[in-house]
Amino acid sequence: MLFHRRFEHRYPRIVRGSGAWLYDDEGNTFLDAVGGAGVAILGHGLEELARQAAESMRHVSYLHGTQFTTPELEAYGERLVALAPDNISHVLLMGSGSDAVETALKLAYQFHLGKSGTGRKREVIATEPGYHGATGLALAVTGKARDRLLFSGLLREQHFIPAPDVYRRPEQSGEACADALERKILEVGPENCLAFIVEPVIGASMGVSVPPTGYLQRVRDICDRYDVTLIFDEVMCGFGRCGTWFASEASGVQADIIVQGKGMAAGLLPLSAVYASRAIVEQLHRDGVNFAHGFTFTNHPFSAAVGARVLDVIERDDLLENVQRQGHELRGRLRELTAFPWVDDVRGLGLFCGFELVADKHTRRAFPRTARLAEQVLQRAMRRGGNFYFSIGYLPDGSGDSILVMPPYNVTTPELNAMVTVLRDTLAELDPDVRALARQSA
Repeated sequence: MLFHRRFEHRYPRIVRGSGAWLYDDEGNTFLDAVGGAGVAILGHGLEELARQAAESMRHVSYLHGTQFTTPELEAYGERLVALAPDNISHVLLMGSGSDAVETALKLAYQFHLGKSGTGRKREVIATEPGYHGATGLALAVTGKARDRLLFSGLLREQHFIPAPDVYRRPEQSGEACADALERKILEVGPENCLAFIVEPVIGASMGVSVPPTGYLQRVRDICDRYDVTLIFDEVMCGFGRCGTWFASEASGVQADIIVQGKGMAAGLLPLSAVYASRAIVEQLHRDGVNFAHGFTFTNHPFSAAVGARVLDVIERDDLLENVQRQGHELRGRLRELTAFPWVDDVRGLGLFCGFELVADKHTRRAFPRTARLAEQVLQRAMRRGGNFYFSIGYLPDGSGDSILVMPPYNVTTPELNAMVTVLRDTLAELDPDVRALARQSA
C-alpha cells in the first residue's frame, strides 16, 4: 500500500490532464489553479515535452556528477547563468527546493570556512514567517514554529526576525524589519553570523507577501556591512512565477546565493538549482578544494535535458509576458471577491497571487485558527472542481488564513474566469456561516 501523508483523505485518482484541467478515473473534472504548489507551470498533458524527454532518455541512463558531464548539461548550465543576475557565475542542479536550500547553506559555510580559516560563522538568520524546506538544515531555518515543533529535538536552533507585513504594518514594515536584522546580527555577533536567508516574495508561509520598496536593498547593505552571506530563496516565487526569471529582479538587489525549484522541469521530474556568485566560487578555487557536498542526482543530465526544453517552451511562447499580462488580469478579477466582507488584500506579482480571509477588514483581525477557515474554502472549492492552495497560522498568535492562486504560465482567459467563478461560488456558499463566525469572534 502506498504511504500517503494524509491517512484519512480520499485522493482522487487522476488519469489524465490537459492545460489547467485534470480528470480522474470516476469522470470528475478538476481545474488546477495552483499546479500542485506552483510546479506544473506549463499545465498538464505535455505531449511535445514528453516525446522530447523520451528521446533524451534513449542516450544515457545516469552519470554521476563527479565523474562525467554531457554537452547538454553544460549548455543548460550556461543558459541558466545567462538568465541570472550578473554577479552569478555558476549553477548547481539539485532535485528539490529542500535540497537546494541545504546545499546553499553548506556552500555559504564552506565559503566562510575557507575565507576565515575557522568554522566560527555558523549561525543563520531567517524570517518568521518563512518556509525553506523539510530537510534538516532547511527545516531549522523555516520560520514557522509549528512546522519545526515535531522534529525540534533533531534540529539545531537558529535565529529569526519578523518578515515584512505590508498588509498589517504598512508604514514601518520594511525599515523595522531591516533594523531587526541588524540588531539580530549584533546580538549573535557578526563573527558568528553565517547567512541571512529570505524569500524575495514570501509564498506559502504568508499568503504571497511582496516586501515594501527598499527592504531588500537595506538587507543587502546590512549583510555587506557585517560580512553575512545573503541567500534568496526563490523556490516558489522564482523561475518566472512573478513575471521575471528571478523574483528579486523587481528590487534590483543581487544575492550571493539564489535557490530556485518548483517548476523548473514543469513537474515532469524533480529539479532545482543553486546559483553561486563569482566571489564564492573564486574563493573555493583559491582554497584549492572541492565543494564537499552533493547528492546522487546532483547535476543529473536527464534533468538538465528536460529543464532545457522547458526553457525552450517558455521563451518560444513568450510566456513571461503572458504571466505578467494574465497576472494583472487575475488580480483584477480576484479583487471582485473583496465584495465579501471577509475577503481582503488581493496581492502578488505575476501569476503568484493571494488574498486574506479576515474577520474584520478595518482592524484586519484574523479568524481564530480553530475555525480552519482556509481549509473549509479549499474543501468546498474541491467539491466544485477547483484545486487551490492555502497559507495558515502565520500571525504571532497562530492565526491567519490566506488563499493562493498560482495558475500555469500559459493559462488562458477562460481558465482564469473559471477559477474565479469557482472561488466566488465557494465563498458565497460559506458566506452566511462565516459572517456569523466573524460576529461570534469579535
